[in-house]
Amino acid sequence: MLRKKILGRELGHHLTQWLGQTLTVGLALGLLLSLGVILLFAKIAEDVVEGESRAFDTAVLLWIDNNSPEWLYGPMLVVTTLGYYWFVVPLLVVATAVFYWKRRRISAVLLPIATLSGMVLTTVLKDVFERARPDLFESGYTASFYSFPSGHATIAVGFYGTLTLLVAWRLRGPTRWAVAAAGTFLVLLIGFSRLYLGVHYPTDILAGFLAAPLWISAIGLSYFLWRAVRGATKIRWDDEE
Repeated sequence: MLRKKILGRELGHHLTQWLGQTLTVGLALGLLLSLGVILLFAKIAEDVVEGESRAFDTAVLLWIDNNSPEWLYGPMLVVTTLGYYWFVVPLLVVATAVFYWKRRRISAVLLPIATLSGMVLTTVLKDVFERARPDLFESGYTASFYSFPSGHATIAVGFYGTLTLLVAWRLRGPTRWAVAAAGTFLVLLIGFSRLYLGVHYPTDILAGFLAAPLWISAIGLSYFLWRAVRGATKIRWDDEE
């Protein structure tokens, strides 16, 4: 019994020592962020299932419908097209090829994984929750399949958000922030287009925005641990393999 306790203490000491050597502040913050995303997504999902978000969703959608100019309809149709699978996949192929050609192989792997896994995740979650589409007003635009979470929102973050991050990472100065701002604006605009067209509730969009970062965080953590196991002491994104 004493021997088992000593062995347990030794294992705990070695594990603590290894974690101290490999877990950086950045990784710790990443883990906390991932936990926060999980908890927030779970809270939104719970409110949706129990119907507690109905009043909020209805109020926001009706406010958007009553206060948005009609001339936005055409531009929103264009913007919402940017979030469809059939539009994003060709862009994904091109972007991945460019990253590979530029010898940014980690980016060439991360981008398709973040995008495609997000597509799969939202499809599965839609089948799980089976939330019907909103029918609060007639916009002249229809969408099929279930509503929660928004596939457009997940794709917006998974593809455009990840692409923005990977591109901005290599830039410096005002250009970096300009690219980051433009990418963020596009992601938010795609989400808003779904609300304007009346095919998603606000909680659908929020959950879709959260689903993609969860996958991206998991991918980043897996990469970090893989490098740590290989004995790498520094995670490098600018000098990629």
